[in-house]
Amino acid sequence: MKEIIVLPAPRCRRSRKILEYLTGRGFPFRRVDLDSAEGQELARRYDFRASPGILVDGVSVNPYDLLQSPACRVDEARAAQIFGIPENRKDHT
Repeated sequence: MKEIIVLPAPRCRRSRKILEYLTGRGFPFRRVDLDSAEGQELARRYDFRASPGILVDGVSVNPYDLLQSPACRVDEARAAQIFGIPENRKDHT
């Protein structure tokens, strides 16, 4: 299973969509507040340019690679590929 870390920004629509996607599927991830000392260190180390900051097995993922514009919807196929979510795993929301 892949290690997923999400660093959401307050009041960020993209952050909310990614968190809802992972939570809705019951997929394990670790949330680190961007304002925390750990969040600031990760943001510096990985040079996040957009929110949320996303790490998958220690590799930075651009949130725009996961979301479809303009509706800000998660691209299911792309997210499953990046996060390693089996295609048959259904939404738990």
